[in-house]
Amino acid sequence: SKATVSVLYWVFFNSHLFLKRMSRALACVLLSLGTAVAQTCPLTFVGNVKQFVVEQENGKNRRTVPAVERAMTAKQFYDYRSDSSHTGFEKARVSNMFLFRDLNNPTHLSFFWTHGIDVPGKQPTAAVDALMTGIPEGVTIAERDDIADEWDWTTHTTLGRINHQKGPSAPYSIAGHWSFGRNTDGGAIDGLPTNLNWKLKMETTFIQGINIWSFHFGDGSTAQDMDPSEPVYLRPV
Repeated sequence: SKATVSVLYWVFFNSHLFLKRMSRALACVLLSLGTAVAQTCPLTFVGNVKQFVVEQENGKNRRTVPAVERAMTAKQFYDYRSDSSHTGFEKARVSNMFLFRDLNNPTHLSFFWTHGIDVPGKQPTAAVDALMTGIPEGVTIAERDDIADEWDWTTHTTLGRINHQKGPSAPYSIAGHWSFGRNTDGGAIDGLPTNLNWKLKMETTFIQGINIWSFHFGDGSTAQDMDPSEPVYLRPV
């Protein structure tokens, strides 16, 4: 009867949901046993359930988004070779940003910022200055594309000005000062905490060769274009 079918469907659906939740809880416990400092289950996130807010001034271009997720480290996903990144999101004349989470280490959250594409004849000569502020304690530079004079710690508040100094205490700042052509430039940071509040602020000046500023999320195929004349803010929900 229809009633019997409805009951069976309810049992099946709720059993499936229970098993899914139990598997996530077990995964969380196993992950915590492998860390030096035990993490409680609410501090880990599996399958894009952790959300972040990206927006500009006065809520402009506001989106609530998950991180891009892959079963590899940030350095591996950056895939730095031929003086370029190869994440798969690269496009000519586009500056891309996104959060990245390593599925093998769910508490490792990274931030990527890359410009251009490593394809002959696609990316013209370009120059970009940038400044990222609000970086919390424990964050490290995961990748430089290409050298420290292009992506490093700074105590300056001017876009693109790098002095290789981290400052006495958090929040810290990193500046980008990139010049490139026929390939990419950029960088990534690692170690953004998943259990603390933080708020990153990104500012940029596209001097030449870059026209679009995008924030990728989810599987990476979706992006929100940003206004390069205004800062972008990023924080956990």
